[in-house]
Formats: sequence, C-alpha cells, structure tokens
Amino acid sequence: MLNLSYIFSHHARSRPDHVAIRDDAGSLTYEAAVTRMLGFAAGLAERGVSAGDRIGLSLRDSADHLLMHYAVAWLGGTIVPLDQRWTATEKAAVARAFACRVTLVEDDEATPEPFGGIRIDPSWREAAGRAPPVHIDENLPVVLSLSSGTTGRPTGALVSHRELYERFVGQWVGMTFNGSDRYLLATPLYFGGGRSFAMSFLVAGATVILKPPPVSPEELIATAREAEATVTFLVPTQVGRTIEAWAGEGPAMPSLRRLVVSGAAMPPELRRRALERLSPGLTDYYATSEGGGIAVLQPAEQLEHAATVGRPAFRVEIEVVDAEGSPLPAGAIGRLRYRGPGVSTRLVDAEGAVVPAHPDGWFMPGDLGRITPSGHVQLTGRAKDVIIRGGVNIYPAEIEAALADHPAVLEVAVFAVEHPDLGEELAAAIVLRPGLEVAETELRDHARSRLASYKVPKLFALVTALPRNTSGKVLRAALPRLLAAE
Repeated sequence: MLNLSYIFSHHARSRPDHVAIRDDAGSLTYEAAVTRMLGFAAGLAERGVSAGDRIGLSLRDSADHLLMHYAVAWLGGTIVPLDQRWTATEKAAVARAFACRVTLVEDDEATPEPFGGIRIDPSWREAAGRAPPVHIDENLPVVLSLSSGTTGRPTGALVSHRELYERFVGQWVGMTFNGSDRYLLATPLYFGGGRSFAMSFLVAGATVILKPPPVSPEELIATAREAEATVTFLVPTQVGRTIEAWAGEGPAMPSLRRLVVSGAAMPPELRRRALERLSPGLTDYYATSEGGGIAVLQPAEQLEHAATVGRPAFRVEIEVVDAEGSPLPAGAIGRLRYRGPGVSTRLVDAEGAVVPAHPDGWFMPGDLGRITPSGHVQLTGRAKDVIIRGGVNIYPAEIEAALADHPAVLEVAVFAVEHPDLGEELAAAIVLRPGLEVAETELRDHARSRLASYKVPKLFALVTALPRNTSGKVLRAALPRLLAAE
C-alpha cells in the first residue's frame, strides 16, 4: 500500500538539505518543503477536508502550488486542477461539475465565492505539528485529470495513487529520471505534463526549478544554463520559439540530458534543429491524461524514426484496431488503443458520474496510427480529424509534416472546409518564420513534390499564430475562421 505524499516526505529524513524546489521566491530544502506541505495538510484538515474529498487548485505556478498537490494527497483527497487564468464562471463550471469541496485560490482572486474558493492562510506554513496522520489507500484517486476544456460539461480521468506511481516508474525507466536531476518546469502546473513530471521528480528526490509561463525564450535559456538543468519539458511551440531566440554557438541548453517534448507532433525539420540548437537529448513522450505515457522516442532514434512518436513505454501494450475493435494486420492504419498499469480504471462522465473504463483495460485516445516493423508508433491523425475529400480519407498529420519541411514554415495546421462537389476540401493555416516570406504557389509546389495531388491543400491562410487552448494544443474548430479573416 502506498501514498505518494508519504514517499515524498521520506526525503526530509534521507536528504534534508537537498534542494527540493526553487522558484523566484527562493529555494526550499526537502526538510523545509515537507514541513510546509504538512502545514498545508493541517490547514486543509482544519477546514474539514478529509479522504475522498475533491479539492480544486486554482493557484499561480509556485512552490506553494506544487506542495499543495502533496498536501491534498497526504489527506487522501483528490486534486482537481483549475487554470488560474480562467474566469470565475469557468472555474465555477468545473468546480461544480466535479463537486469540489473547496477550491484554493490566490489572495487577489476577485470573486471566489461562486466556486467555493478559499485563500491559503499564511499561518498554514507553520502548522506542520497539527497535521493528521497520512491516509494510506493506494486505490484512492489522487488527481482528477481533465479530459476536455470548459466548453460543455467537463469530463476527466480519476488517477489513483498506484496508477500515478506506475506512471512515474514508466518515466524513471523510459527517460531515466532520478534523484540527481534538476528539472526545469517551463509549463503551467495545470498542464498535465508539467504537473506529472514535477510530482514525479519530487517523489524521486530531485530538484524542481520553476520557470513557468509567461517566460520569454531568452529567460528560459538563461535559467537552464545558470541552474545547469538536466531535464525540461516543452511543447513544440516553445521548442520553435526557443530555437529562434538562440543566436549563440552550440546547443542553447548544454547541461540538458533530456529535452522532453509532448502535446503535439514534432515536424522532422523542427526535430533536427532542436537536436542541433537546443539539446542532443531530445525525447518524444506521447501521453494522455487518461493513461500517462504511451510511447517514448529516444534521442538516438530522433532522425531515423522522425515520423514516429517512439516505441511503447515501459509495461504499455499498444494495438491498432478497426472501428469494431478487432486487431488489424501489421502496418495497417487504424485506431490506436493501449493498456498498462498506469491507465485510469475510472472516469468521470459528462453527467458527473464515476464510470469504469473499458473492462479489459484498453483505452482508445482517439488517435489514428500504425505500428512500423521496428515497433515504433506512427500517428496519422485524430479519428475525428480525418478529412474525407471525394470519398478518400486524408490524414492532416501527413500533410502538416510535408509543409513543415519548408524552410520558411514555423507552424502549420491542416483542416477541412465544405465543398459542394467533393464534400470537403483541404486548407492549411501557416505561420512563417520571423522575417521570411513565401508565396502560396511555392507552398503548393512544395506540397505537390512530396504528396499525391489530392492531398495538396487548395487554400492557404498565412497567419501570425495558430489558435490554441491553455494546454498549447491547436483549436481545430477555430481554424476555418482564419480563412474568413484573410
């Protein structure tokens, strides 16, 4: 039986003087960090929080925010992440949908009452002596990881202590995270990857350095170099911007042994430039909120297998099946499904009810792909994003990879627009590299040299940025409006 917070607390005795967390306010050793975490647990308990309660966290990215995750876990509660940038209406929608007992907010939160918001009492930091005993039940959910945004009723995956621990083990084995690392957190704690990695490194006894958004690429590079960070996690958009910001010789972050990238596909050209300009430790991590890590593409595989997201993660099985769930022949494109010890067994549906996941453990993330002869996973798109042009299935990811190979293209997203004859026609939104220009005819010719003619976009929108959600993923439903704005 285990409680993740109890494992974290052991470091206060085994390595009390080792730095656990560093942010703009200073550094906390493991002894100080665990003491503060226990104080937070005491404060929550005195507010009536107990095992099984759901606690919303709507806080700035700080040491206190990170430690509050473990305070909730200590009590046997469930963390419900809320983006601190949301409006009060958005926060209330999620807090009510998931029946949060309380939601922790910052001192300057204007109207926390609609969603049960309470402010952290500064005296909690000194209340460690009043903390109740740790609640140990590895099957209790420790986090409710949101699967959708705030449009409509949100849904999520309940991840138990055991399941989250198994995800950590997968990270330790597959990406060799360990207690000697210095992890640079460059994404919000609300974002699943940033939260998972930060919690994983604290359980491992490592140091977490907080430098979350808004942070400029120049600041990020400076922090990585000054702190001699060994691991960081970026989304592809951050990778591209950081490359553009580095004008020095050699890699921008020479101390990194792992530059983990997740959240979206990495175009081959961006992958090559990241290896040269940022870190030779570039590592793809294909993951979901429902199941954690699915596949890992190691640094040595980045160029040879650039069109893939890697091989299955530690103890994860992956299959490609048809719409009825029957396995497809090797190399065929179909719906991906996976299972493993870190996959959630309980989900919260659109009605707020806790429902079991698939009975035999398989989860389908909605991605289309195939397994290559070498065992690597190649994504071809999202099942819901498949474009049917004249009766032919077309996968946006393939076209995006071809266009992203153009030297003037920084980012690209391919989408469908209605067509009276074909049903759907192809369009592409393009973000160019700073200072570069390109004609539509050149982009079309570039695509035509790499793709069948029916896969070449008919329409192009040259834009300054792609619409994204708070997690950095492209909002595909908003893409057609870019053409109207042209």
